[in-house]
Amino acid sequence: MRHPGLIVLSALFVTACCPPANAWSEGRVSVGAMLWRHDTNLKVERATDYDGSDITSGERALDWDATGSGLGARVSYDFPRLVTVYGEAGTSQATVRDKDVGDPAQSVSSRGLDSGAYFAVGASIGDYVSGTGNLFWRLGGSVASISAGLERDVFRSWDYDETRISGDFKAGTWVQQVGFYGGLRLVQSNADLRETDRTNLPGQQVRVTELGRDSAVDLLVGAQTRGPEISGFTEIGLIGTFSATAGLTLRF
Repeated sequence: MRHPGLIVLSALFVTACCPPANAWSEGRVSVGAMLWRHDTNLKVERATDYDGSDITSGERALDWDATGSGLGARVSYDFPRLVTVYGEAGTSQATVRDKDVGDPAQSVSSRGLDSGAYFAVGASIGDYVSGTGNLFWRLGGSVASISAGLERDVFRSWDYDETRISGDFKAGTWVQQVGFYGGLRLVQSNADLRETDRTNLPGQQVRVTELGRDSAVDLLVGAQTRGPEISGFTEIGLIGTFSATAGLTLRF
């Protein structure tokens, strides 16, 4: 999963950065607001205790998931045909949980993390299907960094950092000014959950759990609007995650 995602993203950025010279002067800039939320099952890749000992097997016996949300702004550039590049930045929060499925009480440990930020860059290529007036397709890719933290007290804190690489393909049709579409998204995600306990001896104060997505494939369904100045979209992801994303942009 890691290498195909990087190849797709590299191809998108090369295409975006090498258009005809006059495309730069004919494109349009868009600015808008973005809102997203996700609930994703996770798996433990590796875990180490405060003293550096390996506790991977014990942590893998637990069921892990993360719920996150973010609010931010997107700036994008639409070339005259096919290509769009964009960047996003905003605030984020996350709740990381693990459940002991072997415990009859099904005990859950929950860590509500805030004071975070997210950043993303991406590109997409899309067009109408040849010979039709309403059918369209779009191929996209992005890289995102998401962080959140919690200072429980002066001695203990939590930090969550995630890096996400994704590529997607969407196809749909326009009905008047509304486009309906479906598609697939492939995601490579790596995250570190760090617990710091300053009451321990120096060199034994950090416990690290390395996490990844339990499933790399998402099914996408969504709708978007089109207009000369204002456009918007809403999208839901299923199977690998349950996610909801919405955005509204103004073109200049």
